[in-house]
Amino acid sequence: MKSQFPGWHNGLGALQWFVYMLVYSIPIPIVIGGLFHLPAAEIEGLMQRTFLVAGLATILQGTLGHRRPIIDGPAGIWLSVFVILGDMAMRSNGDPSATLSLLTGGMILAGVLLLLISRVAHRIAVWFTPLVTGSFMLLLSFQLGGVFLKGMLGAGHGPLTSGHTLSALLAFGVFVFVLGLSVWGAGWWKSYAVLIGIAVGWLAFACLGQAESAASDVVWFRLPVVFVWGLPHLDVGMAVAVVPLILMVLASTMAATDSMDHVLEKQAASDPRHVFRSTAVSGVTHVLSAFFATVGIVPLGGSAGYVRMTGQKRMAPFLAGGLIMACLAFMPAIIRILTTMPAQVAYAVELAAFVPMIGLGVRAILREPMTERRLLILGVTLMIGTAILFLPAETFSEAPAIVQHIAGNGLLVGVLLALVLERLWKEKAEGESAQKKIAS
Repeated sequence: MKSQFPGWHNGLGALQWFVYMLVYSIPIPIVIGGLFHLPAAEIEGLMQRTFLVAGLATILQGTLGHRRPIIDGPAGIWLSVFVILGDMAMRSNGDPSATLSLLTGGMILAGVLLLLISRVAHRIAVWFTPLVTGSFMLLLSFQLGGVFLKGMLGAGHGPLTSGHTLSALLAFGVFVFVLGLSVWGAGWWKSYAVLIGIAVGWLAFACLGQAESAASDVVWFRLPVVFVWGLPHLDVGMAVAVVPLILMVLASTMAATDSMDHVLEKQAASDPRHVFRSTAVSGVTHVLSAFFATVGIVPLGGSAGYVRMTGQKRMAPFLAGGLIMACLAFMPAIIRILTTMPAQVAYAVELAAFVPMIGLGVRAILREPMTERRLLILGVTLMIGTAILFLPAETFSEAPAIVQHIAGNGLLVGVLLALVLERLWKEKAEGESAQKKIAS
């Protein structure tokens, strides 16, 4: 039955998409600010620029790129590089601004390379088999799931005191509430589970005195500043590390579009140029990320889980949400109010939205028969990729910079292993194994 109030549905859908982009973008500037010891004003400025680039990238990809309801936001793969280099700088008493300008140079190089390879990206795309994309989705869920869970528990703020325990319990309550609405809710409740969960969670935190209040001395309009981290520069280690990083960007985009196509029941073959378009737009958004001094922005694979959870498949509310996000970047007063959202609420909603990602990753892997070869590749990928997540931060602190950039990142190592094994371990081995089984 056609809705009697399509305008209301589009408006609420746009608001929910905006909030989903918002809660994904808010934690990253806070993490980066703490790591590089940035003052509060610079963290707010980083958040402002992140909102602008994320909103613009979402609109560009939705209209010119892959043309799917997949939001763009700070990339987990780039965040891990920021964390590794930031930790190196702090341990060696280095200059954080020099590290940030190095990262700016790396993002510009990544953007240029993505633009250069966009014409042949469809040939590289065949490397990202269902096993590789499924492994990427699983490892990404494991990695970010740990980040979200730590955020819900308030890890990093000392042991769990009574105040921390109350916040953690409230966060888990929000997680269960959002997940319950997405599974057992009907109609309006299911479609707006994320928005309802944030509203209920924020209200609960405020009623129990766990939410902060916004300062009143704020500016209502301000233009974002460019090259805040200084002029970009590069070294050999960063230049070499960018090559596998852009493969991870492609893997992220392929996984995001592939999983979204299955949620939308859409055939990628009906849009054969989407790989070229999305890669070219990713190149542009990487350059924008460097220009506005923020973490590299990429299509986010969690969008498929969000659409599956809420049923929000329409492009009009999606693009409107991206426009709201971009416009918000010019209103620092509203940004300051929004940043008072309890971090645990944001983490809890993100964790709930990533739960369906596990299922999507498993479905992607099972799209092809699970032969002995594929099982072994999957086992090696998940074992090594997840094991690296548990290594102490200082494990590779004495290694060369290029080793630290790559070896300390479980997602990067795991997906690279899957790519290499898929390419080098040919199907002939499976054929010989099958012949042996038949003969026996």
